[in-house]
Amino acid sequence: MRMKRIALLLSLTVCMTTVMAQTYKMVVRVNNGTAMGFPDGKITIPVDNITDIAFEEITNHPQTEATPISFLFKEYYENVTRSPMKRSPAMEVRKFGVFGSYNNGEPLNQDGVSANLMNNQKVTFLDGRWEYYPIKYWPQKVQGNNYASFFAYSPYADGGSNSFVSVNSESDKPVIEYKSINPMDDAGELVYGSRINTTKDVDNGCVTIETKYPLVQLNLNVGLTEDVGENTLGENTKVTIKSVTIGGQIPYSGQFDLYREQWINRSEKSLSYTIEGNNLSAELRDAGETAAANQPIGATRDMKPIGVSPILLIPTDGQKEITITFDYFVTTDDPFLATGYSRIHNVISKTFNVALNSGTRYDVRVNLGLTSVSNISISASSWNNTHDSVINY
Repeated sequence: MRMKRIALLLSLTVCMTTVMAQTYKMVVRVNNGTAMGFPDGKITIPVDNITDIAFEEITNHPQTEATPISFLFKEYYENVTRSPMKRSPAMEVRKFGVFGSYNNGEPLNQDGVSANLMNNQKVTFLDGRWEYYPIKYWPQKVQGNNYASFFAYSPYADGGSNSFVSVNSESDKPVIEYKSINPMDDAGELVYGSRINTTKDVDNGCVTIETKYPLVQLNLNVGLTEDVGENTLGENTKVTIKSVTIGGQIPYSGQFDLYREQWINRSEKSLSYTIEGNNLSAELRDAGETAAANQPIGATRDMKPIGVSPILLIPTDGQKEITITFDYFVTTDDPFLATGYSRIHNVISKTFNVALNSGTRYDVRVNLGLTSVSNISISASSWNNTHDSVINY
């Protein structure tokens, strides 16, 4: 095991590490000073005529290089914190799964992608570099371009804590399977990247893969309707939330094709997510059966995030029906009541159609009334903060 570790470190310390194959010939000098080289064949020379024997390196033929394949993973958008989750691992803490495809040195085509060079190879950041074992080397080709392609994802499908990501071990395609989990569990985050038709001459065999997000990031925000402002409510009334559920035609699971960068085989089974308890924003979280004075600030005219983390979803296949249900209370302090306060309990749903696209952030803004849910607006932007569109319902 120690020898494996040493070999791994030697090959991946820097991207420029290569192994050169050297060839020598035997040179025999006879008593008249003539040098005779014998790289091949046999010839007989009397021993008394030999004055010197030496081995000289042959340098007038192409060298054969054994170049290890090494990796470097980095964020797709530099200087932008793209991770939506509060405890998402840094790039260096991740474990990547890598698929490698080699089509006899030819560029890949739509039908010729096979993980025949690497198949779900685990790559880990250790001691300042990305490492894996067993080490693979760049294939050799006498002439012409010599392309290879690589496809990566993270977290690595280890069948344990990352069981929401899996790989079909019997398949030779760069495809992963993803199963949705509790939206407040930031282990559900997923990144991917690829380097297609690259060669060992690029950065001395080091394959740089920039990572992107294939999921949907959904951020729910709430505020009061214009006719129910702070002046209307007064200090004695608070609008607080018990739970928010989002459901509808949202895929529960699906496969992601790392080569085509698209979702396939989405499940017909839909899911629903409920944000409640400690996963609700502390400013909005209902405190239970108690007076308004003991409740948090609650909803105001200013929009506030509903959850402590965004929700991660599998993209939909076109426009689908989505439903948001608010379970909330309007609490008013009233000294003329025996309890000292009144509580109005509302459970109200709002349904709309929207297409949730891969790698897109959706900011959903909902206005609450005392007994209604109205004016839902959605702004969509890519995760590099480029604004795309606003949709009103």
